[in-house]
Amino acid sequence: MSRKKEHAAATETASVQEREAQQQPSDEKATPEAATDEPQEEEKSPEEVIEELGSELTTANERYLRLMAEFDNYKKRTSREYERMVESANEKLMLEMIGVRETFELALKHGENGTDYKQLFDGVKLIFNKFDGVLSANGLTPFAAIGDEFDPQIHDALLKVPHPELPEDHIADIHEKGYRLKDRVIKHARVIVSAGAPAPEESTTNEKK
Repeated sequence: MSRKKEHAAATETASVQEREAQQQPSDEKATPEAATDEPQEEEKSPEEVIEELGSELTTANERYLRLMAEFDNYKKRTSREYERMVESANEKLMLEMIGVRETFELALKHGENGTDYKQLFDGVKLIFNKFDGVLSANGLTPFAAIGDEFDPQIHDALLKVPHPELPEDHIADIHEKGYRLKDRVIKHARVIVSAGAPAPEESTTNEKK
C-alpha cells in the first residue's frame, strides 16, 4: 500500500510540474510582445514644427493665389460675353431701324419735288407706324392716357389744375408719355393732374366775366 501511495504522489507531482512548465514559457513570451504593441512617438523639435507650419502656410498661400487668378479670369470672360450680347442686341435693333431710315429718306426725296402735302403726311404717318412697330417688337411700350389715375411711381406731375369733368388726382393732359422696356419703367410720364371740379364761386366769377 505504501508503494502505491508513493507512486501516485510522484505521478501527481510530475503532472503539476509539467503544467507549470507549459504555462511559464507563454507568460514569459507575453511580456515582450505586449511591449512591442505600443510604439512610442518621437517628439518633434521646435525647429521641425516651425518648418512644417511654414510649409503648410506656403501651400495655402499658393492655393489662394491660384483661386484669385481663376476668379479674375472668370470676371474678364463674363465681361467679354456680356459685351458681345449687348453688341448682338444692338445689331438686331439697328438692322430693323435701317428699314425705317430708308423709308424716311425715300419720303424726303418725293417731298422735295412735290406739293401734295396730304401725300407727304400720309407717308410720314406710315413711317411713324413702322417705327413704332419696331420699338414695340423690341419691348418698348408707351403709357399714360387722359383720365388715368395719377400714380407718383410712374408719373411726374407738372401742374395741378381744376377740371370740370375729371375727378381729383387723375390725368388731365399729357406733356410727355412714359415708356416701359419689357416690365421696367425707363421714362416717367410728365402730366398735368386734375384738381377736381372748380369751386362754384370760381365758376360764377368766370361766367360774369
